[in-house]
Amino acid sequence: MKKLTTMLMTGVLAVGGTATAFADTEYKTATLHDAKVRFKDGEIQSIQCYNIDGYNFVRARDITNELDVAVYAIQNGTAGVMVDPHNKPTSTTEAEKLTQQTAKVKVEKGELIYDGSVSEAECFLLNGRYYFKLADFADASKYAKEGTLELVNIEAKAGIVTEPFMPAFYGIEIGWDEAEKVIDVTYTEIDLQAMFNDIRSGKVLTADMEVKDSGKMESASETEKEISAVQAPLTFAPKEGEILATILIDEDKAAYLDEAMTKPNTENYTTAYSYLDAGMIGQCTWYARGRMVETVGDHIRLNPFPGSGVNNWVKKAQRDDCPDVDGVTDPYAIQPRCIVTWDGHAAFVEWVDYDNEGKPVTVYFTEANANHRTTDRVPGAYYPDFDATVKVWDFDKFINRDAFIGYVVAK
Repeated sequence: MKKLTTMLMTGVLAVGGTATAFADTEYKTATLHDAKVRFKDGEIQSIQCYNIDGYNFVRARDITNELDVAVYAIQNGTAGVMVDPHNKPTSTTEAEKLTQQTAKVKVEKGELIYDGSVSEAECFLLNGRYYFKLADFADASKYAKEGTLELVNIEAKAGIVTEPFMPAFYGIEIGWDEAEKVIDVTYTEIDLQAMFNDIRSGKVLTADMEVKDSGKMESASETEKEISAVQAPLTFAPKEGEILATILIDEDKAAYLDEAMTKPNTENYTTAYSYLDAGMIGQCTWYARGRMVETVGDHIRLNPFPGSGVNNWVKKAQRDDCPDVDGVTDPYAIQPRCIVTWDGHAAFVEWVDYDNEGKPVTVYFTEANANHRTTDRVPGAYYPDFDATVKVWDFDKFINRDAFIGYVVAK
């Protein structure tokens, strides 16, 4: 089984991995700074970091030690680190206190390898320690999770192994508590064995499979795929707080089968929101992709976004392997029925008000997995009374919400 798992993992990473292409390095001035962080719902603490152009870079070891996971420097001469969530830190001694108030550092593209999946991120090396943006750890974790879930799908559908290559996936999520001005770092767990069993039993639909009447999961040819009923384009701006998406088949039935909201009631989700893995339900990417399928057409789900982190969506959309969508990086090229991506987050644009010159003024959008922690909701879970509600923001506030990446638009 180990040999087969290695082969499958290699295949998935070869398809979905991020090829490292180092950009020209640039020297920047880093200024010592403190950030308020709460790890795993613990006490709020201050961690030392260096600020460059408004971004806080933290020592990799300061993050991984707090999460009780291992981190290693890459040994092949490549800049960056490897995070191993399945092992304990190699050293738990308190890191040296930073005293250098400013430093001239070489910011470069490095590798942040999380659980075997390679992501590219800006970093710098100072006094033998690598520094990354805190959000990059969450992005690397998301990228690794998507690859892991894809591999579990392959293993379950192959029918030649009885368990997934690992029993669980451990991830990192980053949130912002606006009230307390604190960065929340959460450690998450996905039961891969339970997901494997669900896929094997036919309870979970994937992007290229459908459940037949026999209950067995079979491949669906292009001619067999039914086009879902597409919502008609809006003819006027929606109301703030309105819910436009049809996510649950029966609103009287719960979205989850357990109080902890870890086991989605997959049989109660509409086609647009059930074709991805059950472990994705509740994520911002799950909702954005589902909403585009629901409004543009079922054919959109054939574009190969599963297995690719949200920060790569626009680039992938610009390639020929995504025939039904395109990627746009001009922020003013916003249009209704597109997916907007920021650094680590995605949302769906429902409507746009433009001025007389055609410039965007107001954006009406919907999203999932946003501001859950500040409202005592479970991060990564779907709340029918909270997620997918229309929000109305001025364009400048909308586009500058976080580091803007681009739009995924239907051709």
